[in-house]
Amino acid sequence: MEEIARVIETADGIAWIEKERQTQCGGCSLRKGCGSAVLAQVLGVRRSRVQVIDPLSVGVGDTVIIQLDSAALLRGSFIVYMAPLFGFFFGAMLGKYFFALMFVHYTEAVTAIFALLGLFFGVWWLRRFSRHIAEDSRYQPIISSVVDAGDVSLS
Repeated sequence: MEEIARVIETADGIAWIEKERQTQCGGCSLRKGCGSAVLAQVLGVRRSRVQVIDPLSVGVGDTVIIQLDSAALLRGSFIVYMAPLFGFFFGAMLGKYFFALMFVHYTEAVTAIFALLGLFFGVWWLRRFSRHIAEDSRYQPIISSVVDAGDVSLS
């Protein structure tokens, strides 16, 4: 996965880049009646600021191509969505099939409470996992090349 961005700050081996957030509205036939398109128009242009690995020693103002391993992106996306969801369903099943037997008159309440506890446990685990992989270079975007600013417009 590659994106074009502009360098706004540099440090030893890292750079901060800025990229305009884009929606996929340009190619969609429903862009006039879509809630995402309306929201994008109301909010205007928003920029993302991201720290990237800089093996090329770029300078402030350079236009660069950054890349992220597709497998790492898929793995990370899967974990971000599934950890809380798995925790929610596991907590609900645990509450319904084990603890609700002790509280027969409050089965739905116990199930709901354990589902929420499972959700919170999933989010807690996700935060710990995120800290664990924060220094893993497979999950870090990297500058792959510098682009001539006249060749590309940042959109």
